[in-house]
Amino acid sequence: MKNLKQLTLDLCLKDAASFANFFVGDNAQLIKVLSDLYIGNSSPFVYFWGKEGSGKSHLLSALCQLFGEHGLAASYLPFEDVKQFSPQILDDLEALDLLCIDDLHLIAGNLDWEEKIFYCFNEMLAHGKQVVITADVAPQILQLQISDLKSRMMSGLIFEVQPLDDLGKIASLKLRAKLRGLELNDVVAQFLLNHYERNPKNLFAVLEKLDKAALVAQRKLTIPFVKDILNRDV
Repeated sequence: MKNLKQLTLDLCLKDAASFANFFVGDNAQLIKVLSDLYIGNSSPFVYFWGKEGSGKSHLLSALCQLFGEHGLAASYLPFEDVKQFSPQILDDLEALDLLCIDDLHLIAGNLDWEEKIFYCFNEMLAHGKQVVITADVAPQILQLQISDLKSRMMSGLIFEVQPLDDLGKIASLKLRAKLRGLELNDVVAQFLLNHYERNPKNLFAVLEKLDKAALVAQRKLTIPFVKDILNRDV
């Protein structure tokens, strides 16, 4: 049976995830709260929600990285990957300073998981630890069977991740490109928005592919080059 530490190592948090490469947009208050959590002088529980691709997983990964940089123990539990495992992977949380749970809605209705989350939540907070949980809906809308768990989800700081408009998506793409040492102008960024799925998660995956191709070919990102690379997958 895998424990949470082993599972976290297996999943390998994305090294690139940081607060520096997350385009803040209208989420300044949420980013401030998360980036100050390691100090320990704010709410011990934060819940934030948003649509798929809004950056929830990125923020949790960035938060775990930040805790690690300050010598604190953090674990990341993405239910998209681990819901098929036994809730026992959440045993032995004593050494953790922070538990991040991603996509809580995916185990709504699973009583074994709900009971384990309820127990772990209470244990973490009782010992002065911190918990951050995400889902795709506000906590009062979660289809949880355990009413006390739903109440717990409404007990902390609650934020909705505000989606980026098109200008925000372009700015976010340019920020990611800049941090990669890649030049991405407005024309090419707008081309990506016009011709590919506008979900930020998908756009960043496209940018990563283009970055690798540009490095190999020693080319700048132009529309003809972008078309050539991305049409190879068609």
